[in-house]
Formats: sequence, structure tokens, C-alpha cells
Amino acid sequence: MNRIKNTNKNDSNKKQFNIKKVKIILIIFFLLILLLAIKTGISISRWQNLAQDMISNSPSKVLDTKGNIIAELGTNKNTKNISLSEIPNNLKNAYISIEDQRFYKHSGVDFPRTAAAIFSYIRNLGSSSFGGSSITQQLVKNLTGDNSSKVTRKITEWIRAFALEGVLSKDEILEAYLNIIYVGPNIYGVELGSNYYFDKSAKDLSLEECAFLAGINNSPNSYNPFGEKDNTEKINTRTKAVLDKMRELNYITEPEYNEAISNLNKGLKFKNGKINAKDKDAIYSYHTDALINEVTEEISKSKKISTDFALNYINMAGLTIYSTQDSDIQSEIEKELSKDKYSLKSQNDPKITSQAAMVIIDHKTGYVVGCVGGIGKKDTSRGFNRATQALRQTGSAGKPISVLAPALEEKIITAASIYVDEPTTFDNGTEEGYSPTDYNDYRGSITVRQAVESSQNIPFVKIMEQLTPKTSIEYMKKMGITSLTKTDENLNLALGGLDKGITPLELASAYACIANDGIYIKPTFYIKIENSLGNEIIHSKAKEKRVLSKEVSYIIKSLLTEPVNGKKGTANYCKISGIDVGAKTGTTNEEYDRWLCGFTPYYTAVTWFGFDLNETIKFNRKNPSGQIWSSVMKTIHSKLENASFEIPENSSLENAEICLSTGMLANNNCPNTYTEFFIKGTTPTAYCNEHIDNNSKNTSTSENENTNSYDETTSSTSNDIDNVFEQ
Repeated sequence: MNRIKNTNKNDSNKKQFNIKKVKIILIIFFLLILLLAIKTGISISRWQNLAQDMISNSPSKVLDTKGNIIAELGTNKNTKNISLSEIPNNLKNAYISIEDQRFYKHSGVDFPRTAAAIFSYIRNLGSSSFGGSSITQQLVKNLTGDNSSKVTRKITEWIRAFALEGVLSKDEILEAYLNIIYVGPNIYGVELGSNYYFDKSAKDLSLEECAFLAGINNSPNSYNPFGEKDNTEKINTRTKAVLDKMRELNYITEPEYNEAISNLNKGLKFKNGKINAKDKDAIYSYHTDALINEVTEEISKSKKISTDFALNYINMAGLTIYSTQDSDIQSEIEKELSKDKYSLKSQNDPKITSQAAMVIIDHKTGYVVGCVGGIGKKDTSRGFNRATQALRQTGSAGKPISVLAPALEEKIITAASIYVDEPTTFDNGTEEGYSPTDYNDYRGSITVRQAVESSQNIPFVKIMEQLTPKTSIEYMKKMGITSLTKTDENLNLALGGLDKGITPLELASAYACIANDGIYIKPTFYIKIENSLGNEIIHSKAKEKRVLSKEVSYIIKSLLTEPVNGKKGTANYCKISGIDVGAKTGTTNEEYDRWLCGFTPYYTAVTWFGFDLNETIKFNRKNPSGQIWSSVMKTIHSKLENASFEIPENSSLENAEICLSTGMLANNNCPNTYTEFFIKGTTPTAYCNEHIDNNSKNTSTSENENTNSYDETTSSTSNDIDNVFEQ
């Protein structure tokens, strides 16, 4: 007896515990409803506007800079709209009967069904799904693309369903629903569904065919009559259930029901219609791929919606997206990267080939005018885009942004500063130290300008030591580099040895900052977006900020002409007749990565070449990135007017005659001199003390001051530029 009593007591305690759990769930549930109602209520008008745009179920078009359509987004889905007036009543009533019998009576949410679903959820202590979705709710889910099973999603769906019914009529909701629902393998909407299953328009469907189409809504692929599995019995059972419900709700008469059942028993006459099925997503250019990613993120952020919802909006709202793609430039990059000579076979796996990426930016606007993220014909929709997603080590291509720009801005160096290029071991906190080597021969005492020309390594590490990696990283981040980590805070940063690497796009944006006189503009792939009515809904807001002075930017421009024009230059092949070019090569250890980064007065371009998995590049001892860069840039500049890097107006730049051996002011006995530019206050004040004529000494302070100052009245700007660039 005692054992029985204890058992009863345990059952009672368990029941009380379950009741408490139900109460807790109820309290939490209704608190969630309250909180989400408040939160969602703020954005109801935004949601209504989005939904109204999307019910057109029309693809969006992308235009290039000349107004040509270069892509249609959303055409990957097989769909064909049909007006509600063309949809037979039997088809409409079949869907209403089986999906939402009180559709015309509720305001978006069917409370009796919802209450039953909530009760089931609570009774099962949260282990069952809600269910009970009205047609309006299902339309909301199809528009937003949110299929999560979270309670919060369901509550938000209710609120949005109410809001949707506030701006659309029942017929508008039903029409949108019947055009958007999934009905078969990559097939959406009842019109194409009817074509796929019966090879006819929806308006010509018989009653039993209407019942079939509505019946498969809960799991279209499970009822496919054209699959390997015989689904006849399952199809007939489900179709009869729809007909039963239609008769129960008096949507059809008894004779109509009997005739439909008789026809069903004879077998539905399925006939697979040809609908030009699209098995894959449309393949766009790498530029458009990047645009879709950017626009999706921008719409998600500005409209405060999920990225899935934003992508659905793009594919269904009939938008016009104005791209920054210059199709002539894009085509030129694609043509160059499709050449067989750039497709090298891997030594480890012959099936793997080399890859490349190129980005071209109009640095005055931040517009990405061309972008290719792979070699050969593009055959993947929105696949890996090396131009925007590949993080690679930069090698010496990183020197202008990691060393030159910040060190000049901080006035740690001038272009004439002397550094000894010789084997050096640096203190990096380890016992063995850091001992970088030069790619070329050591050159002894050289100026910064000479170090840039032949891409020596030791001088740049010495400058980084003075600058500190921490300061360097601060500047690089200001120039748009987002992939740097705490690990990068070391001297190897000077030579492009990075923890993660930098994408070609971000490296291009940093070089564009220099080309744009020190003003960084975040690169963008689109200009503006208009809705189907032609109203602008989003405009790309170029985020501008000054990172470098215009004087520092000009000096870096002049320094980067040395690899192109200098006798020991590493990028002589990048010269463009009549147009100034600044460029920097980059090669990483074991020649895993090859870079060419540079700019003209018109465009900034960055090219990377290598293997996705590190492997030494063997390209006839030449730089494949340089060849790509040179070929593309020469072609797109061939019809442009001659242009040079101009000294910025109202600048504090000065020029002075410098002794190449000492970096000091040249005297009459210095054998090798050249004209250098300085920011006012950084010009050397002492004359060369190495090439002194014992019979005469230049010690006059007044002479020093006259020589150091930049006199516009006696010196031609264009000649000064030529003097510097000819070195």
C-alpha cells in the first residue's frame, strides 16, 4: 500500500511540475508577443512598402555605366505571373479550402487555428511546431524567406500578416500568393505548375486537377508524378481530401464532387509540359556577383531586414540597379584573363590551375569599374570571387601603404632619406632575431626613392622600426584594410608578411587613397537603386575621409613612378605613352603570390596571380600579374588624353637639388644630383659634406634658405615633375 501511495504522490508532483512549466511557457510566450509587437510595430510601414514592391514578382535589372542591361536578377526561378481574373474559381477555392478556409473572414491570422496550434505547442512543452499558418502568413514567409522554427519568427510573421492586410486587398494577397508559391522542381506559381504537370494554362484546369495542385502545397516534391517512385496512391488520397473539403465548405456541388471523384479514379492525365526549366542560377560577371553581395547587405542594413529577405526583395521587386561597371573595361579584363598562357597546371595536381584577380577603381569616385575574380570562363553563379574575397600575402606590394604613406605623414622620412641597405638582424623579441634579405643585390647607402625603385627590403624594415607596426596598422585601417590582426603587429609587416592577408579589392582601395590625393573612398559596385515606379530608394553614399595630406600623396605618386621609369625599376613594362604611371610589384616567399599594384591619373588597378593553395609560380621568370596589368591598362588608356600627376594646388611642397649619395643639399662638387620634393619643414638644411671643394665652402645661411625654398615664380611645375620622373 505504501508503494502505491508514493507512486500516486510522485505522479501528482510530476503533474504540478508540468503545469508550472506550461505557465512559465505561457508567460514567456506572451511577453515575447508584447516585446516583438512593440519592436515590429515601429517598422510596419517599412515592411508594408517592401511587400507592396515584391508582390509584382518581377526580376530586377542591373545597368552598366552606359545604361545597358547587363543582368536580370531573379530570373533563375521558373515563374510566370497570372492575374487573379484568369485563375479559375475552382483553383482559388481549392487552395482556400485546404490551406485557409476562413481566409476571407480573418485579418491576416486565423485565430481559431492559431489558438489550436499554440495549445498544441504548450501541451507538448515546446516540442511541436506551431502550424496553423494562414494564406497571408504563408505569403509573408515566401516574401521574407524566413523558414526558421523560432517562436520569435512566428510572432513577427503574425504582426506582418496583420500589416500586409492593411495595405493589400484579399484578392491582391491571394493573387500574389498563387504566383509566388513553390509548386515543383524550381517551379513557382500556379501558372507554371499547371504547365509542368498538365501542359496547359491554369485557366484550363479541371476541378480534380485544381484539387491536385492545391493538395501538393504541403510538400510538392513528395507528390511529383514524374519521379522514379510511383506516387499514384498518395496523389489520389491527397486530391480526394481537397475535394472533400471543397464539398464540405460548399465550394462545389454534390454532382461536381462525384464527377471529379470519378475522373480521379480513372487516373489524372499528367503530361509533362516544357517550361525551359532553369536548373542553375544565372551566371553573371564577377562584378555583378560583388554588386549583389553589396546591395544585399546595404538593403538588409538600411531596411533592417535579414539578408535572405533582402535577396528575395532584389529578386522579386522589379528594381533597377545602377552598377558602376564600365562594360568596356570589364570585357577587357575578362578577355585578358581568359588567355591560356595564364592557366598554369599545378605541380601537385594537374587538375588544379593557377588563378588571378584584377580590380580597377575610378579613384575619384570610389566606383569599381571592373572586377574579375578568376582565370578562364566563369561557369559558377556567385562562387568564390578572388577579387573581393581572397586574402593573400602582399609581399612588397604592401610597402607603399604600410611604410611609405604613414612614415611620410608622420615626417619620419623624406623621399631623400638615406638608409644603408645591407644584411641586418632586427630585434623582434626572439633570441634569433629577424633577418630579412633583399630580393636583389644589397645596394649600400641609398635614398628612399632608390629603395622604392628596385624594391629593396632592408631600408623598409628599418623605417618600420622607427615608425612602429602599431602606427602602420592604424594608417592601413584608415585606408580600408579590414583584415589585419594583433599578430600583424611586427616588423614583417613592412614586407607584406601578414597573418591573414589582404584582398585585391582592399589593396586597390588603399592605393586609390594615394591616387586620390590622400582621400579614402570606400569602393562601391553600385550607384543607386530605383523601385519599379522609378523612385530612388537607395543611393550609394561614398564614405570619404582624408587619411594622408595631399602633399604626402603627391610624393608617394612620384616615388612610385621609379619602378616604372627608373633604370633599376621592377615594373618598366607598365609604361603608358603620354600618361604618368605609378606602380609597385610584390612577390611573396617561394613566389607563391605575384602582384602588380598601381595607378594613373585616371584609374587605380590591382592584379594578383597565384594558386589558391600556395605553390611556387613558374612563369618564364616574368611577373604574370604585371603582364595582365600592363595589357589591360594600356588598352583602356589608349583612347584617353595624355595626363600627368599634378602638384596639388596651394600645397606646401618645396623642391631642392639633392646629392644622391648623402641625401643632403647638393653643392657644386656633387657628381650625382637630382631634384626632390619635400613637405615644407622637412627639406634638408645642410649641404653635402662628402663632396666638399677645399677652396670654397657653402656656409651662407641666406644661400641655404634660398636654395631650400620652392619659388613658383622661377620654377615651372611641369618641368619639376619631369625632372623627378626622369630619374
